[in-house]
Parts: sequence; structure tokens; C-alpha cells
Amino acid sequence: MEGANEKLLHLTFEEAERTESSENADNSSVQSSKFILWLQIFIFTFFILGGQAVGTLLGRVYYEQGGKSRWIATLAQTAGFSILLPFICYPSTKNHNEQDLIIHQPSIFVRASVYIFLGLFQVANSMSFTVGVQYLPASTYSLISGTQLAFNAITSFLLNGQKITAIILNSIVLLSFSSSAVIFQNETDDSGEISQKSLLIGFTVTTFGSLGYALQFSLTELAFQKVFKSSTLKEVLQMSFFIGFFTTIASLTGLFASGNWRDLEKEMGEYRTGKSSYVINLVCSAIAWQLYALGSFGLFFKASSLFSNVIINFGGSIVPIFAMVFLKDRITGLKVLSLLLGLWGYTSYIYQHYLDDLEAKTRVIIASDNQDDDF
Repeated sequence: MEGANEKLLHLTFEEAERTESSENADNSSVQSSKFILWLQIFIFTFFILGGQAVGTLLGRVYYEQGGKSRWIATLAQTAGFSILLPFICYPSTKNHNEQDLIIHQPSIFVRASVYIFLGLFQVANSMSFTVGVQYLPASTYSLISGTQLAFNAITSFLLNGQKITAIILNSIVLLSFSSSAVIFQNETDDSGEISQKSLLIGFTVTTFGSLGYALQFSLTELAFQKVFKSSTLKEVLQMSFFIGFFTTIASLTGLFASGNWRDLEKEMGEYRTGKSSYVINLVCSAIAWQLYALGSFGLFFKASSLFSNVIINFGGSIVPIFAMVFLKDRITGLKVLSLLLGLWGYTSYIYQHYLDDLEAKTRVIIASDNQDDDF
């Protein structure tokens, strides 16, 4: 009888050791997954900040050196989709979970409809901001476009179930002020008289553009959640590629319909630093903006549309620093204030993610303790 008890006790200890070993393996797997997730988020964030800074500066150089076509500048923001083609065509290995997901993938018609809709939506939003810049003073334009993040918080809450805490709200307010700090700066562009009609047109289209981009971000995240339902990086690449493709088609249509294509040879000839510099500028701009778009879609997929918008607004605060280094812009106190507000807002948002992660770890520990007590 005593030997049977000892054998039973031995088996119990072995079972406990196996359970503990299994829990340690699970914890290790969870930690590894979290590390990979944050590494991907860091890479996508780098793509957004780097692409936004390089694309913005090259856009300024384009106009300063004699470029005039807004359609060409818009085209340069989308034509870089072709660099993703090798990654789209490269065959990827599929695990069992991904094979199960393939069964529930949407049809080609549904995919194409989503890509075309989001692509045309992006063109409309881009042109709204282009018209807004033309009709509004720089300070007014910056103030209105800075509301994009606030609009995105509302659309994310309504469409994506985004949790809005006091810390996230604080981050949104800080980043909105950061991107709109230019309203307190006297600019030579603001000195001219602007008619009430121009102000009304500029205000309307810029507000539409801000709301449109916020809605586009939330709809893109919703497409990942409800339509594609895929957990692969290739899905991000495909969405970035095909939206860029349809947006480029729309931009080319606008370029030829407006007749601006007839002036391209003349524009290249009058470009101050030469034709080769003109081509290099546009090619590098296309690559930079494609990395920016890829980073945005990646954060939609791995985090949320609001997280992506937070990074974009933060990027707008650090672009003046790059302009000071590479274009010899004059740094002002307001630009430094904008950068500090952006850093504060970005840190607040990351702190909220830290708190969420800490809360999740606490729930796991409590659940594990409850299981041990039951055992």
C-alpha cells in the first residue's frame, strides 16, 4: 500500500513538472511573439518617419528647383508601388493556421473592389489637401489639417472599437497642437489678401481631406479585420501594392486629362539642376513615399489606424529638424516647441501601450495562480 502511495506521489510530481515545463514553454513563446511584434512595429515606424521626412524634403526640392506639376508630385507619392512586386511574387511557406485562413479568404472581385475604393479615396483626399494649400494661408491650412488625428480618434472608436483612455486623449491633443503650432508663426505667405470665397473653398476641401484621411485609415484597418482576416505580412504588402497601383492609374488619368503631360519636357529642361537630377528626385520620392505607405499599412495591421496616425503626426514634428540639417532651414522656437509637444504626445501613447501590456501580464498571472489553486 505504501509503495502504491509512493508511486502515485511520484506520478503527481512528474505531472506537476510537465505542467510547469509546459507553462514555461508557453511563456517563452509569448515573450518571443511579443518581441517579434514590437520589432515589426519599430520597423514600420521607421519606414513612416524616414519615408515621410525624405519624401517631404524631396517634394520641397522639386518645387524649389523649378518643378510645377502637382499631378507629377502626386504621382511620385504612389508610383513606387512597383518595388514591392518581387516580394508579392515570392512564394511563402504556409503553416496550418494560414492554410485554414485561405479557405475563408475573399474573392478576387471583393479584393479588387476594396483596393479600388481605397485607392480612389486616397486620390480624392490627396487632391483635397492640394487644393487646400492653394486656397488657404499656410497657418490656417496647418490648423485644419491638424484635426485629422482627432477625426481619426472618433472614426477608430466608432468603426474599430478603439479604446480611448485619458492618456490616449492627452496624446491626441498634444500631437494635434504639435502639428498645428505653425498658426502662431508669422509667415510671408499669409500677408496677402484672400477672398472670402477662397477661404470658404479652402476650408471646405481641407476639412473634407482631414476627415477623409481619418475615415480612410479606419476603413483600411476595418478591411484587415473584417474582409481579409489574414495574419500574414504578405497581406500588408499586397494591400500596399494594389492600392498604390490603382492610385497611380487614377493619378495618370488626371495627368493626361488635365493636359499637364504636354509640359513635362519643358519642365525637365527648365529644372535648375538638370534633367538627371529631376528624374532622380522623382524616383527617390516614389521609393520614400512607398516605404511611408508600407509602414502605414503595417501599423494598421500590427497595431491600429490610430497608432499609425500618431506616428504620422509625430513625423510632421520632426521633419523641420531634417529640413534644418539638409536644406539649411532656420530653426525657430515654435518648431522646437512643436517637436517637444510631438515627443510628449508620442511618449504618452507608447506609455498607454505599456500599461495595456502590464495589465495583460497581470491577468495571465492571476489566471495561472487560479489554475494552481484548483490543482
